Amino acid sequence: MPVMSDPDQTAQNMPLCSVICITYNHARFSAQAIASVASEAYPNIEIIVIDDGSTDGNPEIIEHALASCGRPHKFLRQENTGNIALNLNRALAASSGAYICVLSLDDMFLPDSIASKMALASTDPNMAFVANTCNMEIDDQGEITDPLFKTCLYQADVTTADALLELEYEHIGTTCIQGILFSAEIIRAVGGFDEDLKGDDLIIRTKVFRHMITHPELTFSLIHSPGFQYRKHGNNIHTNRWRQVALVLEWRTRFFPTRPMPELWQAWVRSAIKHSLANHDLKAITSAAATSPEIQKICKANKKLEKYKKRHAQRKIPGFLRRLFKRSN
Repeated sequence: MPVMSDPDQTAQNMPLCSVICITYNHARFSAQAIASVASEAYPNIEIIVIDDGSTDGNPEIIEHALASCGRPHKFLRQENTGNIALNLNRALAASSGAYICVLSLDDMFLPDSIASKMALASTDPNMAFVANTCNMEIDDQGEITDPLFKTCLYQADVTTADALLELEYEHIGTTCIQGILFSAEIIRAVGGFDEDLKGDDLIIRTKVFRHMITHPELTFSLIHSPGFQYRKHGNNIHTNRWRQVALVLEWRTRFFPTRPMPELWQAWVRSAIKHSLANHDLKAITSAAATSPEIQKICKANKKLEKYKKRHAQRKIPGFLRRLFKRSN
């Protein structure tokens, strides 16, 4: 008679994937997100959740969801740090997997997100990462608003880490971290996430690509179909325009110090100025311009800011901006 295999034993013989879940005040979404990880087709998964001091009842929801998820798990609770990179490093230190995925608990994995990547990664010991080049977008209620949001890597013929790094610079991003399966070895080789910078996914991709350039034996693979659902809602961190401007400035200064700011970043600054003016928030513009000559230069050339100055009495304009316009006249 044929010998029947034990599913649990089969799972244990497959590489372990650690799914690192970061969360803050995601009570509306966290149970559904954890369920999406638990229902993954890949059998050997552990779930590591770190809650950054949620105040909306999120920890209790997470505890209940993990207790019934049927997967090995760890739950790390802490006072709020507001430092995503630090939180990712703490969860990484608690993980045991040979491979790492990251998920924010307001997003969700699709059922074969991990299995499809592990099928590629497990065949090549030099595979540094496997990534989806597109994703779905959903709203607060989980309704799909965009079934195929494409990144710059979608259907692209990219075969080298040098090309990836250049695309990362030009587009200020190549693909979402939620759609990447990393080798845990490479994450540790690059020193994990940089806790002194505001960015997290932009930084780790850049570090990995740079590491791969100096280690040409390392490979990667791209999957041109969605692996996760990105939820757009009012508290998405990327909606803070000036924070995005600042983190990209930090990233450029550390990794591309001799290069000018990408054109896309300059457009982001102009958008942030427009948004701040619409909300009569000159303080935000003043604070941002004080941090960088490059932001000051864009402020000087901004016609909308000039018109705003003319529409309002000089006494209402912060001293910094009055001096700025005097110098430019």
